[in-house]
Amino acid sequence: KESHLWFRDRVVTMLDDHDQVRKGDDKARFCARDDGGALVLAALALHLFTARAVAVLVVPDAAEVRLTGSLLPLKLGGRYLLRPGSYLLSMTAAGYEPLSQSITVGDEPRQDFRFELAKLPGRVFLEGAPRVPLRFAVDGRELAPEADGSYLVPAGRRSLEVSAERYLPWATTIDVEGADVRQSVTVQLLPNWADVTLTSEPAGASITVGNDVLGSTPATVPIVAGATEVELRKDGYKPWRQRLQVTAGQALELPLVRLQETDGLLSVNSTPPGAAVSVDGRYRGVTPIELDIASGRAHEVIVASPGYETVTRQVQVERRGNAALRLELAERVGLVRLVSDPPDAEVWVNGERRGTTDTELPLRAVAQRIELRKAGFVPFATEVTPRPGLTQLVEARLQTPAQAALATLPPTVTTSQGLVLHLVGPGEFEMGAPRREQGRRPNESQRKVRLTRHFYIATREITNREFREFRPGHASGAEKYRELAGAGHPAVMLSWDDAVGFCNWLSDREGLPAAYRRQDGALRLVEPFTTGYRLPTEAEWAWAGRYNGGSGGGRYPWGEQMPPAAASGNFADQSARAILPNALSSYDDGYAVTAPAGSFAASPLGLFDIGGNAAEWMHDFYTVYPGVSAPVAVDPMGPANGQYHVIRGSSWRSASISELRLAYRDFGDAGRLDVGFRIARFAN
Repeated sequence: KESHLWFRDRVVTMLDDHDQVRKGDDKARFCARDDGGALVLAALALHLFTARAVAVLVVPDAAEVRLTGSLLPLKLGGRYLLRPGSYLLSMTAAGYEPLSQSITVGDEPRQDFRFELAKLPGRVFLEGAPRVPLRFAVDGRELAPEADGSYLVPAGRRSLEVSAERYLPWATTIDVEGADVRQSVTVQLLPNWADVTLTSEPAGASITVGNDVLGSTPATVPIVAGATEVELRKDGYKPWRQRLQVTAGQALELPLVRLQETDGLLSVNSTPPGAAVSVDGRYRGVTPIELDIASGRAHEVIVASPGYETVTRQVQVERRGNAALRLELAERVGLVRLVSDPPDAEVWVNGERRGTTDTELPLRAVAQRIELRKAGFVPFATEVTPRPGLTQLVEARLQTPAQAALATLPPTVTTSQGLVLHLVGPGEFEMGAPRREQGRRPNESQRKVRLTRHFYIATREITNREFREFRPGHASGAEKYRELAGAGHPAVMLSWDDAVGFCNWLSDREGLPAAYRRQDGALRLVEPFTTGYRLPTEAEWAWAGRYNGGSGGGRYPWGEQMPPAAASGNFADQSARAILPNALSSYDDGYAVTAPAGSFAASPLGLFDIGGNAAEWMHDFYTVYPGVSAPVAVDPMGPANGQYHVIRGSSWRSASISELRLAYRDFGDAGRLDVGFRIARFAN
């Protein structure tokens, strides 16, 4: 503020002086102030009264700052007087990276801008290192030397590591000053080898370690620390080999090696390598190999490898002589024809693409892994061993992922209680009964149904023994008929909610997701559907029971005619005449009420008591459906709401033609002495 006032006073004084000159005041001494000067002063005044005090603070303090973008870059008391707008700052300091930065001056009277320049890396020199190629890493990142031999290392505390071939790595931590300051580090690389002295009789044997020939005996050679094998080799003598444990810096002198003369030395190499070698009927190893053999006579050498022709050679070696066999093994090939449905699948042999089906490939006569691939289908894989002279056929029917998943479904599953469920496939059929069928009821209108999902359905009804694990003490109406409570008899006198509760309990016991959950005060199927246990839908029950998974329908559980054949099921028979008003006059199944589940013959699908014993709760709410004019119902689950649930199947109380038919439909909202249930679940 004081600076502004001082500039204001000076400008006013200068303007007054200039006015006196214009009026011809001879005493005024401002002759040098012309009209141009007045304009400059006016510009200064305008800049003064519109400028903002701006501080530019830079680390380090000694940094030089240059401002670009202002016509009047005034600076007073360490602050620039700048009008609002954009400016460019250029900042430099010895030992730091230069920095150019744009700033924008706003309307605030005082504004500060702070910057910190980055230090240049320091120059680190490695002293005392051996004159060998070095690898230098800083904080795990390898650096290359500069032209002067230094390494540019960022400022700060740094971990250094120096390594070189045949030396132990060396590491340290230093504080790098940076700012292009030179620092030296003394490196102490210790040799990672020891001098090993070898002598032999006779002398002149070559010394080999790995693939390196280090000299010939007698000699002292450096050998890298660790476990290694040293070999001495001289023509006419058997190779000498010994395993050594070399310790860095500890010289080792081996005893004199007396080389043994050899009758003959045979070297065997093959393409491909790894072929088995036998000499005179005795296995000697795999190629490449060197063998001692007796001189002066012929030897039979056999070289064999799976998938290649076996080679036999006669070899003779002179005393203290050498011989070599270099063999190119010929492949044994057989033809493999590859066909797929759908066609044009990619053919891969041992991970290598070999065209598409339909094709015929010559393959080596060893086990070959063949894979056929096609977009949208699960790959088909097999293993084939081609046979020379024969053409083998590999024929594959590729499956979609859905088909492949279904193919893995087991035909049956068993609950933790020992109850078996059969797998039932999709299908399309007609539910209900024709109008002219004897005993037909109005709620049995015919309608077309299509099931698209595989499901499992229990082979028999849930027994008292099983239900009591869920609800101990359940009596199934034994207070009226004691036999109803038998452990192996179907559980009856239970509500639809009781049956669904058992399903969820069994799912939880077996680690399956629950099929039902309570929603709006009622138990409903979880959506999307799970694989937990549930009640079968009416359509599933009819498809599995009446149509036997597609094998055709029947009017009654036992066939087409009344009365039922002997032992067809547990119905209202002569044994129940004393407790039932109606009974079959010429049929006696031996049970007045329920019978143990599975007492009578199973259906062609393997289901027991589809007719008789206990009628069964269905998943569906009850309704009366329109006739065949309605569109095909796909996977029907019944109405969304209702008071009653469907009951299907005849029971031990059934005797009339209407009730005994498979198409008979009943309904209820409470437990009955003749109603139980069987369980189902989706396959996937």
